[in-house]
Amino acid sequence: MIVWLLAVEPVSLALTLDHALARMPSFGVTGWTLVAMRIVLAGLGITLAGRLRTRDGGAWRAVALWSCGAIAVTLLQRLWPELPTGLAPSEARLAAVAALVFSVMLALVSAWLARADAAVDGDGAGTRDSS
Repeated sequence: MIVWLLAVEPVSLALTLDHALARMPSFGVTGWTLVAMRIVLAGLGITLAGRLRTRDGGAWRAVALWSCGAIAVTLLQRLWPELPTGLAPSEARLAAVAALVFSVMLALVSAWLARADAAVDGDGAGTRDSS
């Protein structure tokens, strides 16, 4: 997961911006909004990777929220295909479906891990003295 947040997501953003470089001056509000959302998503992912490496409390909950944001950005990119890609339209659809499936699975697993972490943290707080 850390590798995904530190490497895959920023490299994906860099490749997207590389393909978009020639068209950037002609972007409208929608194009720049999508670029800004991808930059924010990559930046938050890098921050979350650091939190996961240090095993910070609440990191898995934040990853679950991040993956929900990734779902939203992927859907918006499919609704407004302003950012150019090196993929054919049929390949872009398959890549978007794969990204959505990955993000949904990540959200579910992260939420489950966050719940497990909260349960482990809460076990020590509720102990009673039986003497």
